[in-house]
Amino acid sequence: MVGYGSLISHNSLKETINNKHFKPVIMKGYKRIFDIYSKKNANSDVLNIKKSKNSKLNGVMFKVNDLELEKIKKREDWYSLKKVKAYDFESGKLLGECFIVIDYTIRIDKENKLPSKCYFISCREAAYHINKKFGNFWDKTTFTSDNETVSEWIKKHREYNTL
Repeated sequence: MVGYGSLISHNSLKETINNKHFKPVIMKGYKRIFDIYSKKNANSDVLNIKKSKNSKLNGVMFKVNDLELEKIKKREDWYSLKKVKAYDFESGKLLGECFIVIDYTIRIDKENKLPSKCYFISCREAAYHINKKFGNFWDKTTFTSDNETVSEWIKKHREYNTL
């Protein structure tokens, strides 16, 4: 399994399954974007990915058994499972195929809401907790629903910057 949003956070993941060893990875051909209405706050968005030929994003790979996969599917209930290739974050070496979650149409925001502040901070802090290089890459490969990178967007929204 590859987590690219809240599943990057050990604290968030342990709400669903036992803590796992994370392997930082890259996924090619996808763009991470805040474009899904939040279940908790309909005035804000949470993360999704969408196909984008020349894009890539980072995430964390972790192993799950069948029961754990079912728990993640229940947690991410409006998302679909998709297999993607994962590459080592440092070396770029192909590691194999993994599952990710993606929403194609169910909760897509067409109004360009702001990211959910609590969710945004949790995901971003978890990315930087892995290491600074991983966090910087997260900022550069994560987009708002207005198609602006977090690295640029956060300069205008300092209240979201807790680092």
